Amino acid sequence: MAFLLESLTAGGALADVSETDFFVEMPVVLSPSRLSQPLADSPSSVTIIDRDMIRASGFTQVVDVFRLVPGFAVAYGSSLLPTLTYHGLGDGYARRFQVLVDGRSVYSPDFGQVSWRNLPLALDDIDRIEVIRGPAGASYGANAFMGVINILTRSGDYGAPYVEAGLGNHGQDILNARVGGRAGEYTWRLSAGSASDDGLQRDTPDDVRERFADWKSELQLNARQALTLQAGIAHTRQETDFTPYNQHHGYASLGWKFAKNADSEFSAAYSLTEETFGDKPGIDLDYRTTRHNARAQWQGRVGGALRAAVGAEYRRDSAQSDFYYSMHDTITEDSRRLYGNGEWTIDPQWVVNFGGMAEHAHTRDPQFSPRLALNYKADRRQAFRLEYSRAYRIPTFYELLAQNYYLDDGGTTDPADDVVYQTLLAQNLEPEQVTSRALGWLLQLPQLGLQIDARAFHDRYENLIDVAFVSAGDGNDYIYQFVNESESVTLRGVEFQIEWRPDSSTRIFLAPAWARIRSHDSRIEDSAPPFSLSVLLDRKLDPRWRVSAGYYHSGAMTWLGGGSRVDASDRLDARVAYQTRMNGHAVEIWLTGQSLFGGQTEFKALQEAERRFLMGGRMEW
Repeated sequence: MAFLLESLTAGGALADVSETDFFVEMPVVLSPSRLSQPLADSPSSVTIIDRDMIRASGFTQVVDVFRLVPGFAVAYGSSLLPTLTYHGLGDGYARRFQVLVDGRSVYSPDFGQVSWRNLPLALDDIDRIEVIRGPAGASYGANAFMGVINILTRSGDYGAPYVEAGLGNHGQDILNARVGGRAGEYTWRLSAGSASDDGLQRDTPDDVRERFADWKSELQLNARQALTLQAGIAHTRQETDFTPYNQHHGYASLGWKFAKNADSEFSAAYSLTEETFGDKPGIDLDYRTTRHNARAQWQGRVGGALRAAVGAEYRRDSAQSDFYYSMHDTITEDSRRLYGNGEWTIDPQWVVNFGGMAEHAHTRDPQFSPRLALNYKADRRQAFRLEYSRAYRIPTFYELLAQNYYLDDGGTTDPADDVVYQTLLAQNLEPEQVTSRALGWLLQLPQLGLQIDARAFHDRYENLIDVAFVSAGDGNDYIYQFVNESESVTLRGVEFQIEWRPDSSTRIFLAPAWARIRSHDSRIEDSAPPFSLSVLLDRKLDPRWRVSAGYYHSGAMTWLGGGSRVDASDRLDARVAYQTRMNGHAVEIWLTGQSLFGGQTEFKALQEAERRFLMGGRMEW
């Protein structure tokens, strides 16, 4: 790469760069240290997915957007519960991520999953998504084990009111709308939508119907203070040949910000989130979870060279399920967190990021997650980062307290066909721990429209939680409990994130990743695809026509926890859009195709994706 830089400079590509180009600002991120920072100063590698990328991808489900992130694998264990992982250890629940929507945690305390198809969230309301690639316990605590997904919705300018509808094969239909307004210093928007499809495969009875409504409003109290009120509901129903499943999600949040001056800001927020799952009639698999979350933070400058963000958080999680916990009582956990992150600019070339979070939850001892990163900016185009961090994942309610018993009679009256499934209470389960070391490199060549972000990493996992089968002395009995793995697991790899804009009408995003896991367990070793690749091409042919295509490759891998080994897969998506105006309104007609190759498997070997086409239109006011 040094040869490339020398060649570009000698050849004149960089020799003609003006002073304005030299001091061009790199993209700014908010998530890694809870401070606004250029990527060159960030303590972690971050993928930024903006509205244009989401639109160009043609995705209609938010979980699919993460196919664009280097090292991520997305799969549909069922049509209702898609899942994802980052460099392996993936199962049907994706328990090792912290997922936030406008600062509100949306992973469930019972199984640790995110109900991606049951979030009151419209893709068009997303301003940007910041994905921290790697542990971030110092900023976000438990579950920020492999990374953090921070979804930020639009503020102030919510976008034009619109209505959008689409129809496609496999029972696909979508309908989304947004209205909004302003009254003095008060702004608001209301978004609502519905979607349905016939599930993963044509011959499988797993049709899904989802509906949502989401409200966001902001009131500027004065030049320094602002309030934000948000609330939303979602309902998703899956039809099966056994019994229908129903999921509900509801939330409300209130936030306050006070800008003391340009270098100092206080913020506080409270949110309430409730989720329910029901399947009656049938086996009583019902559960309900509730989360109360209160947090406060100060961020600002301490002297000329030091900026800091410090905060505290209190959370009360509860869950209730007669089936999963063998009791009617509600399980409740109170957790408390204190964190601090600092950015020390030693000189224009050297920046030190440091911080940590102390956290106490339902484990016996408090946990402390530290982080230290050293950034060296060779110039305004090239920066290097050396980082060290440690993070924990606290066991979920189910892992810690599961006790259930299920008898499957095989649909016959013959006792010989009976199969017993039983979960035993875990004994002395410890939090999972990861120690991560990484080297990052960031290059920005503005005259070429090129940006490269590379990350080499070495992660060591300890106390990974897995299922151990206990002998029952009967071949028809399946008894298991959650235990900590006695041996550590190591993960090594390198990944790139390359964005190239050769002109104002073209954008190319390329994200290759290589990873290797070393473990005494062959299933874990095989849980990361050795190579994966994402490519997104977006091209505006003229003011009216826009075409885009996405290619996603994943090497052969094993999905844990209900999945299986799947072969290497290749997925191709494409989108064509035509924009015009009718009676003064902006109109777009679009056609998307997904899984155009068809036949790829993502979670189970016999579960193949089928080609899907969706056509629709959108009108703005």
